[in-house]
Amino acid sequence: MSIKYIIAEIRHEKNMTQKQLAKKAGVSTAMISFIENDKRQPTFYVIALIAKALDVRVDELVVIKDTHRFFK
Repeated sequence: MSIKYIIAEIRHEKNMTQKQLAKKAGVSTAMISFIENDKRQPTFYVIALIAKALDVRVDELVVIKDTHRFFK
């Protein structure tokens, strides 16, 4: 699942609007909208701010895909 869906899902579970999340995270409402609509990829710093505002760990927002097979 993409970060945009994860953030939106957790935000809805916590009954928060984009505006409320933005204010709590210290970012613009437009930034939250852009992330949730897949128009921007957040920096790690913004992900950390959003995680703190949602009261979750950063790794709950980020999905790492292992598309490279370095080890056989």
